[in-house]
Amino acid sequence: MKAAVLKNWLDLELCDVPVPVPGKYEALIKVKRAGVCGSDMTVYKGKHMTATVPTILCHEILGNIETLPEGYNGPFKVGQRVLMNPIISCGECAACKAGLTHVCENLKLLGIHVDGGFAEYTKVGVDKLVALDEDIPDEVAILGEPFAVGYHIMMKSQIQKGDTIFISGGATVGLYIAVFAKAFGAGRVIISEINEPRRKFVESMGIETINPTETDAMDLMREVTGGAGFDIVYDTSGAPSCVLQMPDLCRCGGKLMSLGLSGDAYPFIIGKVSFKEITLIGNRLYSQDDFEKGVRFLEDNWKEMGLDRMVTDRLGLSEIDKAIQMMLDGTNICKIIIDPEK
Repeated sequence: MKAAVLKNWLDLELCDVPVPVPGKYEALIKVKRAGVCGSDMTVYKGKHMTATVPTILCHEILGNIETLPEGYNGPFKVGQRVLMNPIISCGECAACKAGLTHVCENLKLLGIHVDGGFAEYTKVGVDKLVALDEDIPDEVAILGEPFAVGYHIMMKSQIQKGDTIFISGGATVGLYIAVFAKAFGAGRVIISEINEPRRKFVESMGIETINPTETDAMDLMREVTGGAGFDIVYDTSGAPSCVLQMPDLCRCGGKLMSLGLSGDAYPFIIGKVSFKEITLIGNRLYSQDDFEKGVRFLEDNWKEMGLDRMVTDRLGLSEIDKAIQMMLDGTNICKIIIDPEK
């Protein structure tokens, strides 16, 4: 089969590789759609703290069940269309025993530590499959994994009705947060995004934006909150300047959440967090329950909220280099999806 293999950092190659052989509790999946994620770029550049090579990239995967384990008598059927939770947990470590399987001490992820979805076929544990409503199109359903991320972020940050929200970065994760924040009752939600086409797209989704080269974020904070600070500040850009400014933008007793996964180090004045008694929230992935609830949110709201517009670029597996370059240079507007059959 054809697959996009990350042979080493910055070295992605379309190769012929064997079809994966499922283990005792795994299903073989024929991939229909695969989403390109910003974390794929972190892995590609060698900036992810735990990624390994060689690996077939991609953890956002939609497909049809090709085979199920011998003797399987559960709810899934061969041919059924499914999404898959890409998390592989050990079940034995302290985190897993505490119910935190998504931060397992031995965590592995499809597309980061083991082969993922930029391929014609992949394999996954049957317990990680998620069924889909028949009426949600493939090109919307593929957003299920990112919406699981968004749902988990809402659960962690506990947005309250009327909260003021500031988000650095208007790419896909920032937009997911904004969509969820509004749905969960936030008051004013503002995304800071320097990329003009992306900013215009975010505005077309009904989200307020600023261009940080034209509008100073601190001046905006004073205007919106009277100088008190935003209730919750999220950073999805990973840019050091944005992360370092987060405490200044946040109110006393507010919350900060950085979504960056890079291992890069830069100075951060932790005293600003202490002096204002800000809650600094870590975030990674999602539980299986969050995954399923994120998918259900997408199924229930995609038509009314026009979420199908979030897929802005559709490429074949043979164009994977183009997809990577679009992500690296910021010419993607929102979500790029890959069709392995193209």
